[in-house]
Amino acid sequence: MLTRFILRALCALLVGILLVSNPTEMTVLLVQIIGGLFALSGAITFIGYFTEKARRSGFRPMFPVVGAGCLAFGVCLLVWPAMFVNILMYVLGVLLCLIGIGQIIALVKNRYFAPPGWQLFLLPVLLIAAGVFIVVRPLEAASVPFLILGVSYILYGAGEFLLGIRFWRCRRRFEAELSTLPDIAEAEAIDITESENFNEI
Repeated sequence: MLTRFILRALCALLVGILLVSNPTEMTVLLVQIIGGLFALSGAITFIGYFTEKARRSGFRPMFPVVGAGCLAFGVCLLVWPAMFVNILMYVLGVLLCLIGIGQIIALVKNRYFAPPGWQLFLLPVLLIAAGVFIVVRPLEAASVPFLILGVSYILYGAGEFLLGIRFWRCRRRFEAELSTLPDIAEAEAIDITESENFNEI
C-alpha cells in the first residue's frame, strides 16, 4: 500500500517539476515524457487494486477511477503526442479535478480506520479549484497556466506521499486490532466454559 502511494507521489512530483521547469512551450518529447509518467502512475494503481482484491484481507478496495483515467490519458499522450501539444493544459486541468475528487472519495471511504480531519480535505479542494480555474479561465500567457499546473501537481505529489504514510499507519493499527479479535473471543469462550463447569461442581 505504502509503495503504491510513494510511486504515485513520485510520478506526480516529476510531472509537476517538468511543467514548472518548462512552462513556456510544450514539445512532443515533453508530452511523451508526461504521458509515460501518467501511464506508469495508472498502471501502479491498477496493479495495487488487483493485488488488494487477491489478498482478501477484509477490505474492499475502491475501483481506481482516477488510475484508469491516468492510464488511458498517459497512453494517449504516448501514442498521439502531437495532438495534445496545444490542448494539454485543459486536459491536465480536468485530470487535476478528477485527482482532487478521488482524494476526497478516498478520505471518506477510509474514514473508519483513518478518521480524517478537515485539514486533509483542504489540499484536494485546492486541486479541484486549480483545475477548474485552468479550464474555465485560460490565460493568454501560456506559461502561467502551466506554472499553476506544475505547482499543483507538486503539491499533489507531496500530499499523496503524506496521505499514504497516514493510511498505512492507520491501516496497520486497524489490522493489528482485528487480528486480536479471535483471541479475545476464544478467551471469553474459555471463561464461560470454566464458569459453567464451576457451577456444575
